Amino acid sequence: MTRTISSSPLVAIGGFHHDRAPFDTVGVAAAEVHGYHATENPELSAVTYAVFPAFTSEISGRENEEEAWGRFRKMLQPNKLDRTEAPFVKMRYHNTRTRSMSKGDARGFAPLDTLVRELGLLDGAPGSFVEWENRHGAVRRADSTGTGLTLTHDATRETVNPGQLEAVARTSVQ
Repeated sequence: MTRTISSSPLVAIGGFHHDRAPFDTVGVAAAEVHGYHATENPELSAVTYAVFPAFTSEISGRENEEEAWGRFRKMLQPNKLDRTEAPFVKMRYHNTRTRSMSKGDARGFAPLDTLVRELGLLDGAPGSFVEWENRHGAVRRADSTGTGLTLTHDATRETVNPGQLEAVARTSVQ
């Protein structure tokens, strides 16, 4: 199959605007992601793109096929025109106090609310961390040191308070 839009299975095309909708971009999903017409008409499915209103923060354009499938079918809800923004957030974490953690060393997709919740649980949990990645591939890591919280980004490390962490999380994924 020759793609005319992109070799990526999920892309965003900016500049979308509608007075009655908050969306600011258009998402485009390739056939292997959306699966529309796949059973009824495989030939049509192979050349069909799903085009839907989206938010700039939701799509990196670097998603592999499996990630794009998960984002499109489980998180983006392309058929809901009244949906809320679902920013691109990949994270991993470990909390020594709550004993909750992600599995493995890879970051997985999570809702922004999960990131914010886990950052809020860091204070007072020495040895705990939350690491997250935005749609640009920028990675941040917050650690609970026993004497406070630190935030690492772009080889800089600074002391932060819990309120700052939530603000950084929300702005970093926009």
